[in-house]
Amino acid sequence: MTFAPGIRSVRFRGFSAVLMLLSTCSCSDRADINVEAMAGEAASLPCKCPSDWPPFLVWQKVTSEQPLVVNYYEDNKQEDKHTAPEYRNRTELKLTGNCSLVFQRVHLSDQGLYVCYYQEKPLRHEKIHLFVTEQQRGIPEPDPNLQSTIVTSSVCGFLVIVIAIVAVYLGITCRKRRTFTATATSTFNSCQFRARSP
Repeated sequence: MTFAPGIRSVRFRGFSAVLMLLSTCSCSDRADINVEAMAGEAASLPCKCPSDWPPFLVWQKVTSEQPLVVNYYEDNKQEDKHTAPEYRNRTELKLTGNCSLVFQRVHLSDQGLYVCYYQEKPLRHEKIHLFVTEQQRGIPEPDPNLQSTIVTSSVCGFLVIVIAIVAVYLGITCRKRRTFTATATSTFNSCQFRARSP
């Protein structure tokens, strides 16, 4: 994580160093927790701090270089000045009965080990492993309105074809009948004419 050089950067490094030292002295009697989440959706990381805990809470993500501060709470307010840029305005704390960290929209890059530090004597912490899976693009369910439209169109198309075939058949049949009638009439008239001739 990079910060602009200056007093703020020095303070943040000092803050991280203090937390790393505190973490070596902290303890937890709870087993690690695994949380699974879908990318793009909300995710909640639980941390069961006591109801009468003093107003100090830090959420960190463990990285190979140095821990990243995900959320920091002190003196009854969240402190963005300590939060890593990639986590600002992306998380909130649920402080009613616990110290859970809630991601509004979790990213694939958020996967990893998180530690919740809360003040007690000695400093306590819990470890939460966040596993993020990519959303699967399944086949969308067909729209029932679209299905009924397709069925109606198919039926109408079939009826039009049947009517056209019947019309052609009747036209041909009528034409043959007219030709036959005309021929028969002509033949009959010819026979009558011959019969009358002397």
